[in-house]
Amino acid sequence: MMQNKPFQFTPSSTLADIPVSATLRINEQVRAMRAAGESVFHLGFGESPFPVPEPVKQALFEHAGDNGYPPSKGLAALCDLAASYFAPRLGFEASGIQTIVGPGSKDLIFALQVAIEGDLLLPTPSWVSYEPQASLAGSSTIRIAGGFAGAGLSGEILERAIVDARASGLNPSKLILNYPNNPTGLGYSSDTLASIASVCRKFGIIVISDEIYGLVAHGAKHQSIAHFYPEGTVVTSGLSKHLSLGGYRLGFAFIPDSLTKLFTLIETFASETWSGVCVPAQQAAMVAVLGTREIEQHIALCSQVHGLMSNYGRDRLNALNIDYPPLAGGFYLFPHFDGYKEGLAKHYNVSTSEDLALDLLQRASFAALPGVDFGESAEVLALRLALTDYDGSHALDVLKQNPDIGSDDFAILAAPNMVAGFDALTGYLQGCS
Repeated sequence: MMQNKPFQFTPSSTLADIPVSATLRINEQVRAMRAAGESVFHLGFGESPFPVPEPVKQALFEHAGDNGYPPSKGLAALCDLAASYFAPRLGFEASGIQTIVGPGSKDLIFALQVAIEGDLLLPTPSWVSYEPQASLAGSSTIRIAGGFAGAGLSGEILERAIVDARASGLNPSKLILNYPNNPTGLGYSSDTLASIASVCRKFGIIVISDEIYGLVAHGAKHQSIAHFYPEGTVVTSGLSKHLSLGGYRLGFAFIPDSLTKLFTLIETFASETWSGVCVPAQQAAMVAVLGTREIEQHIALCSQVHGLMSNYGRDRLNALNIDYPPLAGGFYLFPHFDGYKEGLAKHYNVSTSEDLALDLLQRASFAALPGVDFGESAEVLALRLALTDYDGSHALDVLKQNPDIGSDDFAILAAPNMVAGFDALTGYLQGCS
Protein backbone atom coordinates (compact mmCIF):
# COMPACT_ATOMS: atom_id res chain seq x y z
CA MET A 1 0.00 0.00 0.00
CA MET A 2 1.33 3.40 -1.02
CA GLN A 3 2.04 5.69 1.93
CA ASN A 4 1.19 9.35 1.71
CA LYS A 5 4.25 11.50 2.23
CA PRO A 6 3.83 14.61 4.34
CA PHE A 7 3.43 17.71 2.24
CA GLN A 8 6.59 19.78 2.08
CA PHE A 9 6.78 23.47 1.28
CA THR A 10 9.85 24.76 -0.52
CA PRO A 11 10.38 28.42 0.36
CA SER A 12 11.46 30.95 -2.22
CA SER A 13 15.22 31.43 -2.15
CA THR A 14 14.60 35.11 -2.93
CA LEU A 15 12.49 35.70 0.19
CA ALA A 16 13.96 33.16 2.58
CA ASP A 17 16.76 35.40 3.90
CA ILE A 18 14.76 38.64 4.08
CA PRO A 19 13.36 39.41 7.55
CA VAL A 20 10.09 41.14 8.36
CA SER A 21 10.49 44.92 8.17
CA ALA A 22 12.16 46.03 11.40
CA THR A 23 9.91 49.08 11.82
CA LEU A 24 6.71 47.05 11.50
CA ARG A 25 8.11 44.30 13.72
CA ILE A 26 8.88 46.64 16.62
CA ASN A 27 5.47 48.29 16.32
CA GLU A 28 3.68 44.95 16.61
CA GLN A 29 5.91 43.98 19.54
CA VAL A 30 5.10 47.16 21.45
CA ARG A 31 1.38 46.81 20.68
CA ALA A 32 1.44 43.32 22.15
CA MET A 33 3.30 44.52 25.26
CA ARG A 34 0.85 47.37 25.82
CA ALA A 35 -2.12 45.06 25.25
CA ALA A 36 -0.70 42.87 28.01
CA GLY A 37 -0.72 45.85 30.36
CA GLU A 38 2.99 46.72 30.14
CA SER A 39 4.13 50.33 30.04
CA VAL A 40 6.48 51.02 27.12
CA PHE A 41 8.14 54.19 25.87
CA HIS A 42 7.63 53.69 22.14
CA LEU A 43 10.39 55.32 20.10
CA GLY A 44 10.65 52.37 17.73
CA PHE A 45 8.03 53.21 15.09
CA GLY A 46 7.62 56.57 13.38
CA GLU A 47 3.92 57.11 12.76
CA SER A 48 2.78 60.72 12.54
CA PRO A 49 0.00 60.88 15.17
CA PHE A 50 -2.21 63.77 14.04
CA PRO A 51 -5.94 63.59 13.20
CA VAL A 52 -7.22 63.43 9.63
CA PRO A 53 -8.36 66.87 8.40
CA GLU A 54 -12.16 67.04 8.23
CA PRO A 55 -12.34 67.85 4.47
CA VAL A 56 -10.27 64.75 3.71
CA LYS A 57 -12.48 62.55 5.89
CA GLN A 58 -15.59 64.02 4.26
CA ALA A 59 -14.28 63.30 0.77
CA LEU A 60 -13.53 59.70 1.74
CA PHE A 61 -17.06 59.33 3.11
CA GLU A 62 -18.71 60.91 0.07
CA HIS A 63 -16.89 58.62 -2.34
CA ALA A 64 -17.28 55.38 -0.36
CA GLY A 65 -19.56 54.11 -3.12
CA ASP A 66 -17.00 54.61 -5.90
CA ASN A 67 -16.22 50.93 -6.40
CA GLY A 68 -15.07 50.77 -10.01
CA TYR A 69 -11.53 49.92 -11.07
CA PRO A 70 -9.43 53.05 -11.66
CA PRO A 71 -6.68 53.46 -14.27
CA SER A 72 -3.50 51.71 -13.16
CA LYS A 73 -1.56 54.97 -13.15
CA GLY A 74 -4.20 56.72 -11.04
CA LEU A 75 -7.10 59.07 -11.63
CA ALA A 76 -6.08 61.66 -14.22
CA ALA A 77 -7.34 64.59 -12.16
CA LEU A 78 -5.36 63.44 -9.12
CA CYS A 79 -2.19 62.97 -11.16
CA ASP A 80 -2.44 66.54 -12.47
CA LEU A 81 -3.26 68.02 -9.07
CA ALA A 82 -0.49 66.10 -7.32
CA ALA A 83 2.21 67.31 -9.73
CA SER A 84 1.00 70.91 -9.39
CA TYR A 85 0.93 70.60 -5.60
CA PHE A 86 4.20 68.82 -4.82
CA ALA A 87 6.45 70.41 -7.46
CA PRO A 88 6.64 73.93 -6.00
CA ARG A 89 6.72 72.65 -2.43
CA LEU A 90 9.52 70.16 -2.99
CA GLY A 91 11.38 72.34 -5.46
CA PHE A 92 11.16 70.82 -8.94
CA GLU A 93 9.39 71.74 -12.19
CA ALA A 94 5.88 70.40 -12.73
CA SER A 95 6.19 70.69 -16.51
CA GLY A 96 7.56 67.66 -18.34
CA ILE A 97 6.46 65.33 -15.53
CA GLN A 98 4.33 62.19 -15.64
CA THR A 99 2.67 61.11 -12.39
CA ILE A 100 1.71 57.66 -11.22
CA VAL A 101 -0.28 56.89 -8.07
CA GLY A 102 0.61 53.84 -6.01
CA PRO A 103 -0.49 52.17 -2.75
CA GLY A 104 2.10 54.11 -0.78
CA SER A 105 5.45 55.41 -1.97
CA LYS A 106 7.05 52.19 -0.64
CA ASP A 107 5.46 50.13 -3.42
CA LEU A 108 6.45 52.72 -6.01
CA ILE A 109 10.07 52.68 -4.87
CA PHE A 110 10.09 48.89 -5.15
CA ALA A 111 8.55 49.07 -8.63
CA LEU A 112 11.25 51.56 -9.66
CA GLN A 113 13.97 49.27 -8.34
CA VAL A 114 12.53 46.37 -10.35
CA ALA A 115 12.23 48.48 -13.49
CA ILE A 116 15.76 49.93 -13.46
CA GLU A 117 18.29 47.25 -14.39
CA GLY A 118 21.52 47.24 -12.40
CA ASP A 119 22.74 47.65 -8.84
CA LEU A 120 21.69 50.09 -6.13
CA LEU A 121 23.86 52.84 -4.66
CA LEU A 122 22.69 53.49 -1.10
CA PRO A 123 24.06 56.02 1.42
CA THR A 124 24.36 54.66 4.95
CA PRO A 125 22.43 54.74 7.23
CA SER A 126 19.21 54.31 5.28
CA TRP A 127 15.59 53.33 5.75
CA VAL A 128 15.21 49.63 6.48
CA SER A 129 13.35 48.60 3.30
CA TYR A 130 15.55 49.91 0.49
CA GLU A 131 18.12 47.10 0.62
CA PRO A 132 15.62 44.22 1.02
CA GLN A 133 13.69 45.66 -1.93
CA ALA A 134 16.89 45.67 -3.99
CA SER A 135 17.39 42.00 -3.13
CA LEU A 136 13.82 41.20 -4.18
CA ALA A 137 14.49 43.04 -7.44
CA GLY A 138 17.61 40.95 -8.07
CA SER A 139 20.03 43.83 -7.48
CA SER A 140 23.10 44.11 -5.30
CA THR A 141 23.33 47.00 -2.86
CA ILE A 142 26.44 49.18 -2.81
CA ARG A 143 26.58 50.82 0.59
CA ILE A 144 28.18 54.28 0.72
CA ALA A 145 29.54 55.47 4.06
CA GLY A 146 28.88 59.19 4.35
CA GLY A 147 30.28 60.49 7.62
CA PHE A 148 28.21 60.99 10.77
CA ALA A 149 24.69 59.69 10.25
CA GLY A 150 25.15 59.79 6.46
CA ALA A 151 25.28 63.59 6.38
CA GLY A 152 28.71 63.66 4.76
CA LEU A 153 27.74 62.27 1.34
CA SER A 154 29.23 64.33 -1.48
CA GLY A 155 29.71 64.11 -5.21
CA GLU A 156 33.32 63.10 -4.66
CA ILE A 157 32.40 60.25 -2.31
CA LEU A 158 29.66 59.09 -4.70
CA GLU A 159 31.99 59.11 -7.72
CA ARG A 160 34.56 57.04 -5.85
CA ALA A 161 31.87 54.52 -4.91
CA ILE A 162 30.71 54.24 -8.53
CA VAL A 163 34.23 53.76 -9.88
CA ASP A 164 35.11 51.19 -7.21
CA ALA A 165 31.84 49.29 -7.79
CA ARG A 166 32.42 49.08 -11.53
CA ALA A 167 35.98 47.93 -10.97
CA SER A 168 34.65 45.08 -8.81
CA GLY A 169 32.27 43.94 -11.53
CA LEU A 170 29.06 45.54 -10.24
CA ASN A 171 26.73 47.67 -12.34
CA PRO A 172 25.67 50.74 -10.32
CA SER A 173 22.74 52.28 -12.16
CA LYS A 174 20.41 53.77 -9.52
CA LEU A 175 20.84 55.84 -6.39
CA ILE A 176 18.26 56.23 -3.63
CA LEU A 177 18.40 59.51 -1.74
CA ASN A 178 16.06 60.12 1.19
CA TYR A 179 15.95 63.56 2.80
CA PRO A 180 15.01 64.82 5.29
CA ASN A 181 16.35 61.45 6.21
CA ASN A 182 14.94 58.46 8.03
CA PRO A 183 16.70 57.51 10.35
CA THR A 184 18.71 60.71 10.98
CA GLY A 185 16.42 63.72 10.50
CA LEU A 186 19.24 65.34 8.51
CA GLY A 187 19.31 66.75 5.00
CA TYR A 188 21.62 67.86 2.18
CA SER A 189 22.66 71.39 1.25
CA SER A 190 21.92 72.71 -2.24
CA ASP A 191 25.64 72.61 -3.02
CA THR A 192 25.82 68.95 -2.02
CA LEU A 193 22.76 68.08 -4.11
CA ALA A 194 24.25 69.89 -7.10
CA SER A 195 27.52 67.94 -6.76
CA ILE A 196 25.66 64.61 -6.46
CA ALA A 197 23.56 65.53 -9.50
CA SER A 198 26.68 66.31 -11.53
CA VAL A 199 28.17 62.89 -10.78
CA CYS A 200 24.92 61.08 -11.57
CA ARG A 201 24.69 62.89 -14.91
CA LYS A 202 28.31 62.00 -15.70
CA PHE A 203 27.79 58.28 -15.03
CA GLY A 204 24.18 57.94 -16.20
CA ILE A 205 22.81 57.10 -12.74
CA ILE A 206 19.05 57.39 -12.22
CA VAL A 207 18.15 58.99 -8.88
CA ILE A 208 15.14 57.73 -6.94
CA SER A 209 14.62 60.68 -4.61
CA ASP A 210 12.44 59.68 -1.67
CA GLU A 211 11.16 63.04 -0.44
CA ILE A 212 8.32 61.71 1.70
CA TYR A 213 9.48 63.99 4.56
CA GLY A 214 9.94 67.04 2.32
CA LEU A 215 6.76 68.66 3.63
CA VAL A 216 7.80 67.98 7.23
CA ALA A 217 10.81 70.27 6.94
CA HIS A 218 11.47 72.33 10.06
CA GLY A 219 14.95 73.53 9.15
CA ALA A 220 15.72 75.25 5.85
CA LYS A 221 13.18 75.03 3.02
CA HIS A 222 13.35 71.68 1.27
CA GLN A 223 15.07 71.54 -2.13
CA SER A 224 14.72 68.55 -4.44
CA ILE A 225 17.70 67.15 -6.31
CA ALA A 226 15.35 67.12 -9.32
CA HIS A 227 15.99 70.86 -9.54
CA PHE A 228 19.62 70.08 -10.41
CA TYR A 229 19.09 66.84 -12.34
CA PRO A 230 15.58 66.95 -13.78
CA GLU A 231 16.20 64.56 -16.65
CA GLY A 232 17.43 61.72 -14.44
CA THR A 233 15.49 62.05 -11.18
CA VAL A 234 12.28 60.34 -10.11
CA VAL A 235 10.75 62.02 -7.06
CA THR A 236 8.51 59.99 -4.75
CA SER A 237 6.25 61.29 -2.01
CA GLY A 238 2.90 60.60 -0.40
CA LEU A 239 0.40 61.56 2.30
CA SER A 240 1.63 59.52 5.26
CA LYS A 241 4.03 61.96 6.92
CA HIS A 242 2.85 65.56 6.51
CA LEU A 243 -0.84 64.55 6.73
CA SER A 244 -0.58 61.47 8.99
CA LEU A 245 -2.43 59.37 6.39
CA GLY A 246 -0.26 56.26 6.46
CA GLY A 247 -3.29 54.00 6.57
CA TYR A 248 -4.68 55.48 3.35
CA ARG A 249 -1.78 53.76 1.50
CA LEU A 250 -1.37 56.31 -1.25
CA GLY A 251 1.83 57.66 -2.74
CA PHE A 252 3.11 59.38 -5.87
CA ALA A 253 6.01 58.99 -8.27
CA PHE A 254 6.90 61.96 -10.49
CA ILE A 255 8.79 60.71 -13.54
CA PRO A 256 10.33 63.08 -16.12
CA ASP A 257 9.36 62.83 -19.79
CA SER A 258 12.99 61.96 -20.51
CA LEU A 259 12.28 58.64 -18.74
CA THR A 260 9.00 57.87 -20.52
CA LYS A 261 10.02 54.24 -21.01
CA LEU A 262 10.48 53.94 -17.25
CA PHE A 263 7.02 55.40 -16.69
CA THR A 264 5.57 52.79 -19.06
CA LEU A 265 7.31 50.01 -17.15
CA ILE A 266 5.94 51.27 -13.81
CA GLU A 267 2.45 51.49 -15.27
CA THR A 268 2.82 47.89 -16.49
CA PHE A 269 4.10 46.82 -13.06
CA ALA A 270 1.06 48.48 -11.45
CA SER A 271 -1.33 46.74 -13.83
CA GLU A 272 0.12 43.34 -12.93
CA THR A 273 0.32 43.88 -9.16
CA TRP A 274 -1.90 46.39 -7.37
CA SER A 275 -4.12 47.07 -10.46
CA GLY A 276 -5.17 50.47 -9.15
CA VAL A 277 -5.27 52.39 -5.89
CA CYS A 278 -8.49 52.47 -3.85
CA VAL A 279 -10.71 55.08 -5.53
CA PRO A 280 -12.18 56.61 -2.33
CA ALA A 281 -8.63 57.15 -1.09
CA GLN A 282 -7.71 58.81 -4.40
CA GLN A 283 -10.74 61.10 -4.13
CA ALA A 284 -9.74 62.03 -0.59
CA ALA A 285 -6.19 62.65 -1.80
CA MET A 286 -7.52 65.15 -4.33
CA VAL A 287 -8.83 67.26 -1.47
CA ALA A 288 -5.46 66.88 0.30
CA VAL A 289 -3.54 68.32 -2.68
CA LEU A 290 -5.84 71.24 -3.49
CA GLY A 291 -3.72 73.51 -1.30
CA THR A 292 -6.67 74.90 0.68
CA ARG A 293 -5.91 77.26 3.56
CA GLU A 294 -7.44 74.91 6.15
CA ILE A 295 -5.29 71.94 5.20
CA GLU A 296 -2.13 73.98 4.64
CA GLN A 297 -2.49 75.52 8.11
CA HIS A 298 -2.95 72.01 9.52
CA ILE A 299 0.24 70.81 7.80
CA ALA A 300 2.18 73.84 9.08
CA LEU A 301 1.06 73.23 12.67
CA CYS A 302 1.90 69.52 12.48
CA SER A 303 5.36 70.30 11.10
CA GLN A 304 5.91 72.81 13.90
CA VAL A 305 5.04 70.14 16.46
CA HIS A 306 7.46 67.73 14.81
CA GLY A 307 10.13 70.42 14.93
CA LEU A 308 9.54 71.11 18.62
CA MET A 309 9.70 67.42 19.49
CA SER A 310 12.78 66.84 17.34
CA ASN A 311 14.57 69.75 18.98
CA TYR A 312 13.52 68.46 22.40
CA GLY A 313 15.02 65.05 21.63
CA ARG A 314 18.21 66.62 20.28
CA ASP A 315 18.55 68.76 23.42
CA ARG A 316 18.13 65.69 25.64
CA LEU A 317 20.89 63.93 23.70
CA ASN A 318 23.18 66.95 23.95
CA ALA A 319 22.64 66.89 27.73
CA LEU A 320 24.02 63.34 27.65
CA ASN A 321 27.15 64.61 25.83
CA ILE A 322 25.93 63.17 22.55
CA ASP A 323 26.47 65.87 19.93
CA TYR A 324 23.95 65.97 17.11
CA PRO A 325 23.87 68.19 14.00
CA PRO A 326 20.98 70.63 13.36
CA LEU A 327 17.91 68.82 12.05
CA ALA A 328 16.37 69.33 8.63
CA GLY A 329 12.97 67.71 9.12
CA GLY A 330 11.01 64.56 9.78
CA PHE A 331 10.72 63.12 13.27
CA TYR A 332 13.75 60.91 13.85
CA LEU A 333 17.13 60.92 15.55
CA PHE A 334 19.99 58.47 15.05
CA PRO A 335 22.35 58.98 17.99
CA HIS A 336 25.56 57.04 18.51
CA PHE A 337 26.23 55.87 22.05
CA ASP A 338 29.86 54.90 21.49
CA GLY A 339 30.93 57.34 24.21
CA TYR A 340 29.23 54.98 26.64
CA LYS A 341 30.68 51.83 25.05
CA GLU A 342 33.00 50.86 27.93
CA GLY A 343 30.33 51.29 30.60
CA LEU A 344 27.65 49.54 28.53
CA ALA A 345 29.93 46.54 28.05
CA LYS A 346 30.98 46.43 31.72
CA HIS A 347 27.63 46.98 33.44
CA TYR A 348 25.09 45.68 30.91
CA ASN A 349 27.14 43.29 28.73
CA VAL A 350 26.19 45.35 25.66
CA SER A 351 28.54 45.24 22.68
CA THR A 352 26.29 45.67 19.62
CA SER A 353 23.40 47.93 18.69
CA GLU A 354 21.05 44.95 18.88
CA ASP A 355 22.26 44.26 22.42
CA LEU A 356 21.63 47.90 23.29
CA ALA A 357 18.10 47.98 21.87
CA LEU A 358 17.13 44.74 23.60
CA ASP A 359 18.67 45.71 26.93
CA LEU A 360 16.97 49.11 26.89
CA LEU A 361 13.61 47.48 26.27
CA GLN A 362 14.11 44.96 29.07
CA ARG A 363 15.63 47.30 31.68
CA ALA A 364 13.99 50.62 30.88
CA SER A 365 10.87 49.75 28.82
CA PHE A 366 12.39 51.95 26.13
CA ALA A 367 11.69 50.72 22.58
CA ALA A 368 14.06 51.78 19.81
CA LEU A 369 15.56 50.17 16.72
CA PRO A 370 19.22 49.14 16.48
CA GLY A 371 21.48 50.90 14.01
CA VAL A 372 22.30 47.61 12.30
CA ASP A 373 18.76 47.59 10.88
CA PHE A 374 19.67 50.76 8.99
CA GLY A 375 22.91 49.47 7.53
CA GLU A 376 25.37 50.43 10.26
CA SER A 377 27.97 47.94 11.46
CA ALA A 378 26.67 45.91 14.39
CA GLU A 379 29.42 47.17 16.72
CA VAL A 380 28.43 50.81 16.16
CA LEU A 381 26.17 51.57 19.12
CA ALA A 382 23.53 53.54 17.22
CA LEU A 383 19.78 53.62 17.73
CA ARG A 384 16.95 55.05 15.64
CA LEU A 385 14.60 57.07 17.82
CA ALA A 386 11.15 58.00 16.50
CA LEU A 387 9.72 61.06 18.26
CA THR A 388 5.98 60.52 17.79
CA ASP A 389 4.70 58.73 20.92
CA TYR A 390 2.10 61.33 21.96
CA ASP A 391 -1.51 62.32 21.32
CA GLY A 392 -1.45 64.44 18.18
CA SER A 393 -4.79 66.17 18.80
CA HIS A 394 -3.69 67.23 22.27
CA ALA A 395 -0.32 68.41 20.94
CA LEU A 396 -2.02 70.63 18.35
CA ASP A 397 -4.25 72.12 21.05
CA VAL A 398 -1.22 72.90 23.21
CA LEU A 399 0.53 74.62 20.31
CA LYS A 400 -2.54 76.67 19.35
CA GLN A 401 -2.88 77.87 22.94
CA ASN A 402 0.87 78.54 23.27
CA PRO A 403 2.15 79.59 19.82
CA ASP A 404 5.52 80.85 21.11
CA ILE A 405 6.24 77.90 23.42
CA GLY A 406 9.73 76.43 23.65
CA SER A 407 10.51 72.79 23.01
CA ASP A 408 11.07 71.82 26.69
CA ASP A 409 7.80 73.31 27.91
CA PHE A 410 5.96 71.95 24.89
CA ALA A 411 7.19 68.40 25.52
CA ILE A 412 6.17 68.57 29.20
CA LEU A 413 2.65 69.75 28.32
CA ALA A 414 2.03 67.83 25.09
CA ALA A 415 4.17 64.69 25.24
CA PRO A 416 4.71 63.54 28.83
CA ASN A 417 5.37 59.95 27.74
CA MET A 418 8.22 61.18 25.54
CA VAL A 419 9.65 63.14 28.46
CA ALA A 420 9.42 60.05 30.66
CA GLY A 421 11.03 58.00 27.91
CA PHE A 422 14.05 60.27 27.72
CA ASP A 423 14.22 60.25 31.51
CA ALA A 424 14.36 56.44 31.35
CA LEU A 425 17.10 56.59 28.70
CA THR A 426 19.06 59.06 30.81
CA GLY A 427 18.76 56.88 33.90
CA TYR A 428 19.85 53.83 31.95
CA LEU A 429 22.98 55.56 30.63
CA GLN A 430 23.82 57.10 33.99
CA GLY A 431 23.64 53.60 35.47
CA CYS A 432 26.60 52.49 33.36
CA SER A 433 28.74 55.62 33.71
